Amino acid sequence: MLRTSALASIRDRAFDTLPLSYIDYGDGIVSGCQLKTNKDSITLQPGIVYFQGFMYFIQEPMRIAYAPADEYRVLKLRFSVPEETENFVRRSVMLLMSSNVERQTGELELCRFKLKAGAVLRTEYVDFFDRLTEFDTVNDVACLYASVGGNTISPGITEAFAREAMNYELDSLDQCFCMEALGGKPVRREQISYYLLHRLKQKLPSDSNEALFDGLCQVLQMIQSGNTLELLQKRRGRREVLVD
Repeated sequence: MLRTSALASIRDRAFDTLPLSYIDYGDGIVSGCQLKTNKDSITLQPGIVYFQGFMYFIQEPMRIAYAPADEYRVLKLRFSVPEETENFVRRSVMLLMSSNVERQTGELELCRFKLKAGAVLRTEYVDFFDRLTEFDTVNDVACLYASVGGNTISPGITEAFAREAMNYELDSLDQCFCMEALGGKPVRREQISYYLLHRLKQKLPSDSNEALFDGLCQVLQMIQSGNTLELLQKRRGRREVLVD
């Protein structure tokens, strides 16, 4: 038989030990935290976020209102400074809607959007490229996910890339990347950068989610057209017209 104090000790030890499993990870979402929208609010579903060495368990949905805007509105998680007392440390997190697209201290971006009056914000995408639709669409490209050695882009993005790419003829490098992405787990930033480097023959800023997403868009366009990079470059060259 275990006493209440022993059970509490086991609980506390498990809570303290879990972050050690992610000690080599960067800040970002670990699991869950999907976004859902209705006509006037965004709801963050329960999940786990790793931030500055601590695990935040979001056990209940968090909701925040949104309104039409011609400029980007950014949905962020803001983590408060820990409050220490004699008996415990209090850590809290809140949803914040901001017009500042830059990441500030103690914040993680979840998504950004522009919204026309009378429109409803959507989280369902027509295709891989639809995430960049300027209005009425949740853009989660900048959202960070915790990964070994740092953080990376959403596994939903890399999985969506793989699911569209697998409908076309792929070479061995494409196949390896897609198999990794279809696992539904975050793909390390270094893996994505390596894939894009060899596919596009150029090095992209590896610390930029936007650059990695743009690279994936370029590769998917190449795959869908059935052209290699060299053929695409030649075709672009043929379209150049010189006028004296």
